Amino acid sequence: MKDFKVLFTGSVASGKTTAIRSLSDIDTVDTDANVSDSAIRRKRTTTIAMDYGVLELDDTARMHLYGTPGQERFKFMWELMMSDLAHDAIGMILLVDNTRKDPFRDIKFYLEEFRDFIVRRRMIIAVTHSDLRAQPDLDHYQRVLKDMGVFTTVMFIDARVPSSVLSVLQDLVGNEVSGLDWQNIGARLDSKQPELPETTAEPSTEINQVPLLQAAINTRGITSAMYLDAERKIVDSTIKSELKKELLCSMANLISALEKKAAFMGSIDNLVLCGEGEETLSVFVDTEHALGLCSEPSLTLTVLKQQAADLLQWSNE
Repeated sequence: MKDFKVLFTGSVASGKTTAIRSLSDIDTVDTDANVSDSAIRRKRTTTIAMDYGVLELDDTARMHLYGTPGQERFKFMWELMMSDLAHDAIGMILLVDNTRKDPFRDIKFYLEEFRDFIVRRRMIIAVTHSDLRAQPDLDHYQRVLKDMGVFTTVMFIDARVPSSVLSVLQDLVGNEVSGLDWQNIGARLDSKQPELPETTAEPSTEINQVPLLQAAINTRGITSAMYLDAERKIVDSTIKSELKKELLCSMANLISALEKKAAFMGSIDNLVLCGEGEETLSVFVDTEHALGLCSEPSLTLTVLKQQAADLLQWSNE
């Protein structure tokens, strides 16, 4: 029996767990836990270690499917999987959530983080959730990736449909695993899946519709939050201290001033004030809105910044 491996990675809620479940002939091994961070905007559970499944290709070959956790705070698992569990993988499938405000930011991040892993392996980008948000479309992805100097296959898939995910796997490993009846494998997998709803007008059951401010204050380590519009005016807030609200508004305006005074630094998307034993005050901005956060001093800046970035990445407020 020949054994092959493929690594799935991508942001939280991009469909890694669903894709592996769609392909696996065994009950998948997953390590989900209830969400207590920014991912609450998109799902109720999140992978904290890894996903694992097995696809029987034929009587002589099988594919081992490994899925990483999406969040950077579990980076130690990425390193473990790249150096040990999946060090000999044929290639990597990078899943991209099309409902994110800037999916190309995710692509840049994961390509950088897994650069050493994919330098000698093939990598395909698989875009999910296009039924919920049609843009960017395939042409847009191809244009932007070309400008980024990234030349790889981009495919739009439904992670819930085995044959859809299988098409990515076939494209990735077809030259390495020859002589397979991929059409028969797809039909076999699809026959085991329940039918999907005929309409996709309503959000997928994977989407957890939680308002931005509520998601922020339900995130571990964040004690209160404030939401500002494009003009940096307060729309809503759970912060009781008027001084802290004023400080956060000032910080948001300071970011704009700094960008003008120090244009050579490029775009500034966050400003953080922290002191020993005191709540950390931070502001995260984009062109449409800003998020002010008060957080516990034990929450590291790395995790804080990732949580805030994810909260805004899924924001449609």
